[in-house]
Amino acid sequence: MPRLGLPWHGIGSMPGAEAVALEQNGAGLGNRSWQRHNCGTEGIFTMEGFDSRAFMIDASRGGFKLRFEQIEGAMAVMTPLPRDITVTDTNGSTFSATVLWAKDGLAGCRFYSHVSLDDVVCLMTGKFVLRLAKPLVSNVEQADGDASPPS
Repeated sequence: MPRLGLPWHGIGSMPGAEAVALEQNGAGLGNRSWQRHNCGTEGIFTMEGFDSRAFMIDASRGGFKLRFEQIEGAMAVMTPLPRDITVTDTNGSTFSATVLWAKDGLAGCRFYSHVSLDDVVCLMTGKFVLRLAKPLVSNVEQADGDASPPS
C-alpha cells in the first residue's frame, strides 16, 4: 500500500525509524513544506482599468501558481517584483500574498502566513478575485503629506 507517494517497496526496504521520519517530513515533496494540489479554478485579476482572467494552476497551504489570459498586461502590472496582492474567495475571505516570480504568463505566489487546508480547498473550488495590495505609506511619507503648503 503506497504511503505519501512512495511505493510500498521503498518504505519496506528502509529501516523502521527512517521510514517513519520520511513519512512525517513529507517524503517526495522536495524542499516544499506542503503538497501542491492541482486545480484549474478560474478567477479574475483586476486593477484600475485592467481585468484579465486568471487560472489557479495549483495551490498549497504555502502559496499558489497562476496563469493569466492577458499575459502582457498582467506581467506589466505585476512588475517590479516582488509584488503584494490580495486574493478573495467566494466566501469573502481575503488572503494576502506576494508574487515572487512571473514569467511567460505564469506567476508564483506565497501567502504571508500559511493558510488552512480548508481555505486552500475554497480557493481551489470556487472563483477568486486578485488585486494588487495597496502600498504601505511610511510615517515619513505621511508626515510629508500632512504638512500644509506655505502661504
